[in-house]
Amino acid sequence: MKKLLTPIIKYAIKIAKQSRFVQNLFEAPFELDKYPKMGSFEDSLGNSFELKEGLRSKIKPGWENMLNKKEVTINSEYLANQKLYGSLAVGTIKPIIATIGKTIKNSKILEIGCHSGASSFALADSGAKSVTGSDFSGYQVQSTQTKDQVFDKKLNEVDEKLKNIRKGLSALFTNGNKVDFVDDDICNSKLEMNSYDMICSWEVLEHLHDTERAFQATYDLLNDNGFVVHLYNPFFCLNGGHSLCTLDFLWGHTRLNVADFEKYVSHLRPLEKERSVSYFSNGLNRMTLADLKFQYKKAGFQNINILPFTKEQHVRMVNQEILEQTQVHYPNLTMLDLVAPKVIIIATK
Repeated sequence: MKKLLTPIIKYAIKIAKQSRFVQNLFEAPFELDKYPKMGSFEDSLGNSFELKEGLRSKIKPGWENMLNKKEVTINSEYLANQKLYGSLAVGTIKPIIATIGKTIKNSKILEIGCHSGASSFALADSGAKSVTGSDFSGYQVQSTQTKDQVFDKKLNEVDEKLKNIRKGLSALFTNGNKVDFVDDDICNSKLEMNSYDMICSWEVLEHLHDTERAFQATYDLLNDNGFVVHLYNPFFCLNGGHSLCTLDFLWGHTRLNVADFEKYVSHLRPLEKERSVSYFSNGLNRMTLADLKFQYKKAGFQNINILPFTKEQHVRMVNQEILEQTQVHYPNLTMLDLVAPKVIIIATK
């Protein structure tokens, strides 16, 4: 019976995806009138914002998990999910790499911000000669650290957890022995220059604290025929505030300056204040698409392809007021920055 149901379910999903009616449901603008009003907020420029209860969860589902972090149980299910994520992530970049005549096979690769290492292992299983997975544990602690936390203690906890996860994942991949891990801040990298054929990352660029130095280091780490490919979730898109900085009105995190953001969370989310303000200031950079292109050119990269993936739903919701209020704080921002929740960049040395 199960064998019969599987193709039926797959066929139903396929038909649903092809249905313009279903697509319109998913891409329809949020019906703000359906969300109860929970008050208003006035910023230092005199702008007033109507706050909507439940909108935060619509913009960033599961945001509560960032505040109520539970210890990861490193069991077979968790490791299998991590492996699937890594394999899917690598699968997304293979056709992109092929467009510039490059390949993963026989390449010496650096993955920035590798975290669990699932993508690093998947790169190795895709034919890489060797893979170095780098992660800056200090960022994970600093970006959300509160005053009562002891830095060294938290740093050791992060390192130990990652070691255990990577050990478990290594056994699930064929070429786990081709992967090494290092603790390295790409903004102040200590890795050997001119060493890699390919450098990649997933959802990392938006967290770099000094993007110019990071891109220059990336350029210097590549060999003469090297290339980069990165996928990331920019600060300026609708969900770019991530779990801690998404507010109760559309594009709230982009429409407030730092002082107004702190005032907002102080009044409306006092229990989240320290972590949210820390993350807003230290965990997310403000790199527009124009900044991205300029900084890659400045670092020396060639054949720079920036691919913003827009979301129709967001295009339907953004308006002149949102754009202008954001541009007050970020003058070189365009509408495209606001409606592209995913950006892919691929460039060569």
